[in-house]
Amino acid sequence: MRADVWISLFGLAATLLLVLVGLMNFTVFRKQLVVAREQIDTAMRQLEVAQKQPDLHLIQRAISETSVHVRLLVERPYLRPYFYDGVRWQEGDQATPDEVKAMGELMLNNFASALMHSAAFPEYPVRGIDRIIMFHLRNGPMLSDLLLEIFDRFPFTGLSLLCFKNEAPAGVEADLKQLIEAPGLDASEAGRRAELLTIYQNSVGKSPIDFAVITMQQRR
Repeated sequence: MRADVWISLFGLAATLLLVLVGLMNFTVFRKQLVVAREQIDTAMRQLEVAQKQPDLHLIQRAISETSVHVRLLVERPYLRPYFYDGVRWQEGDQATPDEVKAMGELMLNNFASALMHSAAFPEYPVRGIDRIIMFHLRNGPMLSDLLLEIFDRFPFTGLSLLCFKNEAPAGVEADLKQLIEAPGLDASEAGRRAELLTIYQNSVGKSPIDFAVITMQQRR
């Protein structure tokens, strides 16, 4: 065959080889692109999970703070009526007054912690928790009495707890006036309680959580 024919055949073969190599490179590139896209999707999902971690932590904390007492009531079922059925302690009950009071203090402390977290973190899942707090304060007369007895322990959440305790604003004001007139108060505590009454009277229509926010802001 003539030399120019061989040159043409070699050129065609070289061209076909380049096309084949190009196709192979393109296939490899597509596979790498798919892998890269999957890696990006995985990274995005991990980022979303990481962004939700604080919210999930708050949800877990909310559940824990408002349900710690349930485990104790399972272990001591004779305490349950004092916080669910409106029963008051009487002489001869299986429970001792100290047991009932200790359970009440635990519940109030946990409720106060939940309210403070809700005031500090808007993401805190207060809906549902507020119903739990309200139920116990309205169905546990010994719990509501204890709140008034140790009201000074809740400088940031006391007003919110009073709102959950009472069905109407008149009840909140009556409780605050009783607390202000309680014997043996020092001037500082009496002034604080009077300030809470003023805050409540000037903040008609606000939710109980709002009062926790206002109180925390004013006392910083």
